[in-house]
Amino acid sequence: MQVVGRIRNGVLTGALVMLMGGAPAALGQAPRQFTLATVNNMNHVPEFVGVEKGIFVKHGVDLKIKVLNSGAETMRAFQGGDAQFITVTPTTLAAAYNAGLRLVAFVVVMGDSTRVYYDDMLAITGRPGSGIRRLHVEDLVGKRVGMVLAGTGEAYLRAVLRRQGIAADRVTFVNVPAPNHVSVMRSGDVDAEATWEPFGTMIVQQIPGAYIVMRGGGYLGYDLYVATSGDFVKKNPDIVGQLVAGFAESEWYIRHHQADAAQIATRWIEGLDPTAAAKAITYMNFDPRFSRNTFTAADLEQRALLTQGRIKQLVDFSQELDPAPVERATREQPQFFADLKPVR
Repeated sequence: MQVVGRIRNGVLTGALVMLMGGAPAALGQAPRQFTLATVNNMNHVPEFVGVEKGIFVKHGVDLKIKVLNSGAETMRAFQGGDAQFITVTPTTLAAAYNAGLRLVAFVVVMGDSTRVYYDDMLAITGRPGSGIRRLHVEDLVGKRVGMVLAGTGEAYLRAVLRRQGIAADRVTFVNVPAPNHVSVMRSGDVDAEATWEPFGTMIVQQIPGAYIVMRGGGYLGYDLYVATSGDFVKKNPDIVGQLVAGFAESEWYIRHHQADAAQIATRWIEGLDPTAAAKAITYMNFDPRFSRNTFTAADLEQRALLTQGRIKQLVDFSQELDPAPVERATREQPQFFADLKPVR
């Protein structure tokens, strides 16, 4: 039996569904409870699936999800002790390191280990009548472009402009919180937006005449990880291993039950309808593995931050990304990795 409630920037416990008769890994013991601070977009679908399907509980962890609106909010929750785990990007890791906080990421939530430049879920959308032509990035000059400042949308836009030889200061960057992407575009307060899914798809489907200026294109290597303190990883390898197993199975489930995973996302992301969710998830790749491509992409992202003056010191990602738990999972539970493309 499945019991699911709509999420509103709150917390939902993982003990909602018992999947396939699964039991916690530590037989006879109640699964330990932990909280993950995360963000309300479709990059995080494995977390939502793992909770609703009881997958984390099956692997021995009762994971609660604290859904927030931005990476800055998740970092505050983690530092304040409201969450033991946090979803991060390479830029989050680099910024945290420069602020004196060492985090270690141990599983990929969303990404593609076979590519350095993976940005399919990112898009620039245009408002009807804005004068911005499809595939003509130069038309953004002099325009107002909405995004979450210091977020992945901004990183993507900057990468696109840089590759096209367009100075970023020729475009007006407008800070738009993620839940407001559709309403701000509809009101005409911006001419375009740089967003991740599901917001790019929601803008196109919900605003008559809105369109995709460009999607992806290999400008940014985007991966999303789960991280915690290095001390926690060192002292709790069993918990980390259970979480990695849960994510590996959740991502396997999404790859094989895409429509159901999209439907689950509508219960976690405010304003997301089933049609938009079903389309948005097709742009996303769920691969829990780290690879040399992952490390290269992370380094490229942090070097962009260094160039912008947002960090002063580069991170040694060999100390910040720990692939060992996932490598162990591939040996112990190969069924959740067998369908993935080989890394070359």
